[in-house]
Amino acid sequence: MRILLSTIILLLLCLPCFADQQTTVLQEQTVLGKVSATLPYIDGSNDVGLEKKANALIRETAAKLAKEVGGSVSYEVKLNRPSLVSLLLTADNGREKAYAGLNLDLTTGQEFAVTDFFVDNEQVKNALGDYTKVLFGEDGFYLQEKKYGAYVKFVPYAELLNYMRIGEAGRIMQVAKVTSAAAGKTLIMDKAGLLALKMDANPSTGYSWQLLANSANVSIVGSSFTIPREEEARLGTPGVEIMFLNVQQPGTYTIKMEYKRPWEKISLDNFTFTVVVKG
Repeated sequence: MRILLSTIILLLLCLPCFADQQTTVLQEQTVLGKVSATLPYIDGSNDVGLEKKANALIRETAAKLAKEVGGSVSYEVKLNRPSLVSLLLTADNGREKAYAGLNLDLTTGQEFAVTDFFVDNEQVKNALGDYTKVLFGEDGFYLQEKKYGAYVKFVPYAELLNYMRIGEAGRIMQVAKVTSAAAGKTLIMDKAGLLALKMDANPSTGYSWQLLANSANVSIVGSSFTIPREEEARLGTPGVEIMFLNVQQPGTYTIKMEYKRPWEKISLDNFTFTVVVKG
């Protein structure tokens, strides 16, 4: 009994270890009608029922492609996150090809949309066009020219980060996270993207963190404030401010943060660090 209890406790303690892992995508050899297919099969997610719905959607989409041109069906994983997977399915009969993209959310078992992660405004519409023909990738969007057509255009996420629903940023993008401990140090990013600064703050005093950067290519795209759960009922309790920065281009940037009241010149606290974006 003690051994069983210890095993259960160990498993519960280890569950958070899997939180940031990619979704497991197996490869399955199957037949769709008379067409041979190599399909992705999602496994190991937190909800078996939703997982079945996602796999059924994959098979349904692949069957439509197979019916369109015949031949064989294959796939490519374009995005893999802990609860999000984007897939490009291709049917090829040797003379012509047909393509279909799937953006799967394993928390719903259904497809996710552009508007789940980005605001629906003119800038986003102009960049992406028909939202139903958008496939999410690791670094940006792939745009389809027509139904079953190739995904011929690519739009980097970096171009639209100012319009992202910041609360969903961590699900779709890899976000670099730093605190005031970054003072005097250098953060090296492989590519342009989002940076989250976590800083102690207390807005009820009138103080807030303000950004001073040496480039227009660094901008604030959103912020949030949280207080310790045990202190949530008390107004004026110090907490943590999380500020999201969009670093838009390769280069070297000096980031200075100041904790001050907007109407005062002297800051109560500050720190400076460097960001190097490779490209």
